[in-house]
Amino acid sequence: MPKREVFTAEDAVLEVGRLQRPPSTMVWSPVKDFNFTLIVPSTVYPPKEDTNLLAKRIIALGPGRGRKFLEVGCGSGALCILASYMGWVVSGCDINPFAVAATSGNLSACGFEGKIREGGIGPDKFPFEEKFDLIIWNLPYVNPEEISEVLGPMEEAALIDTDSQGLGNRMVRSIVSNQLLSTKGRILIIGRENSIDDTSYLAHRVWDEIEFDDGEKIVLTCLWRPYEGAENLFVESTGSTNEDLFAKSGVGTHISSAWQTLGRGRRKRNWASIEGGYAGSWIVAEGTDINPGHLQLSGGLAVLNSLRNERLVLKWPNDIMIDGRKACGILVEGRTTDVGTRAVLGIGINLKSGKHDVDVQIASLDELITIEHAEIDRRLNCELASLIEYRDDIPPVRHSEVKLQIIEKMKSMGRPQFQGEVYDTFSLNERGELLLDGQTIDDGEDVQWI
Repeated sequence: MPKREVFTAEDAVLEVGRLQRPPSTMVWSPVKDFNFTLIVPSTVYPPKEDTNLLAKRIIALGPGRGRKFLEVGCGSGALCILASYMGWVVSGCDINPFAVAATSGNLSACGFEGKIREGGIGPDKFPFEEKFDLIIWNLPYVNPEEISEVLGPMEEAALIDTDSQGLGNRMVRSIVSNQLLSTKGRILIIGRENSIDDTSYLAHRVWDEIEFDDGEKIVLTCLWRPYEGAENLFVESTGSTNEDLFAKSGVGTHISSAWQTLGRGRRKRNWASIEGGYAGSWIVAEGTDINPGHLQLSGGLAVLNSLRNERLVLKWPNDIMIDGRKACGILVEGRTTDVGTRAVLGIGINLKSGKHDVDVQIASLDELITIEHAEIDRRLNCELASLIEYRDDIPPVRHSEVKLQIIEKMKSMGRPQFQGEVYDTFSLNERGELLLDGQTIDDGEDVQWI
């Protein structure tokens, strides 16, 4: 069957006719006491519920105070006007020249100014080269296969994502490659859940969401540089990356190595390095309110999210397995300091099959994929930050959602057997302990999975 075209020649004829229609005038009020008059050409996407979702978050961020704002796909200019009103220095771009004209005209009519240019995320050079403190995009999020169900004619073409990589992923890569994000900068993207899955350089977390009457849900995702400003070191060899970090301070401080001579596992067992191994540790918390069980399980989830291979399974509480053989171990250790407890999370992974003197069956990632030390380290840094990093200017950690994701990953191991009884269901408490029919289990060695 021939591939269905997104638009036909008939749609193009209809579009020419729409260009001749007069623009509409509307008063846009995303929240109470915020009212802006907009002139919207018939071929430009007008403000809708998704626009309002972004607007509410921009308002919640507070005054811009002269920081730099960029909107990709500026459309009618509604969000550029709002940002300018909030004190941001505004730039915007759109591939639709009528949107560029609409944004420029509406900004001027409302008494604001900004740099508005034609262009966007695509094969051509991006229209801006400076750095921005906040970058937003209400990206196209409808699959082309659904346009007969969702879209009318081409006036809503801004909703369609025809990019094979996903426009959200392409945008992230473009921002990173063009170095558009300033120090402590953030990106806000609206799209479908999981529309951004390439997070090799940026951490990400859902901030807001909206569900439409037909059940469709879109989310506002925030992206940022993981643990920005924290010390990040690589050493060829060390005794223990966990031990090295207890001599340092600052959440997000990170060290990785290709070889450990004194690596540790649970119950102070040795974690023996093998050729082509990876060892990485992070200071993940400092203070008094620390949950080591949650942190350790989040470390396991970060490994799975970084590699995305169904043959990798999480064995509660701290192992990643391939066909019943251990490929990765996660360990959280705490130590009292002058500021309370310092929690260090360590991850050891067998990246490649190599010489070792371990007397148990082990597995290595090269049975499934080929990945180098630098790449897995970068991914883990992003995924850990996505799950557990705290900052005042990013979305709060969603503890309950992280716990549910961990439980789903644990199900791949099968059913837990404890003291001879097999349980069809299980859960986790807030400390990461296993719950079996009212019983609380805190030691993984007491449980078998079948």
